[in-house]
Amino acid sequence: MSLLDIARPHGRHRAVDEVQRLRSQLVPLLILICDLSRRLAVATAGWDAANAKANRLSSIEETAAEATRQLQAQTAELRELRAFKANATAVSSLTAHPAVTETQPIPVLPLHLSPLAGVSPSHVPGF
Repeated sequence: MSLLDIARPHGRHRAVDEVQRLRSQLVPLLILICDLSRRLAVATAGWDAANAKANRLSSIEETAAEATRQLQAQTAELRELRAFKANATAVSSLTAHPAVTETQPIPVLPLHLSPLAGVSPSHVPGF
């Protein structure tokens, strides 16, 4: 290889020209790398926010499902209580009697003093 192949007429080597050409290509690539890095950071933050929101939504859905199950159980219990109340209030068609406010003492007699003491049980009224 002769010196004519690597030297230019202006006194610079071709390698220096190649380095300058590569440097001029490197600047836009560095700008692109910085831009892509920034976009990646923004996308990662958005992805993390979306995942956090999805986790909260999943938790809220589980809570809503549990609340729905509890509501259904309470609704069924309420229906049973209403049916019980309806049955309890409609059981009797008898007229209501006033409550006894004062009790009378029951007379207690020894059997030998009873007027029915000498009577055969077949003659006792009510038997």
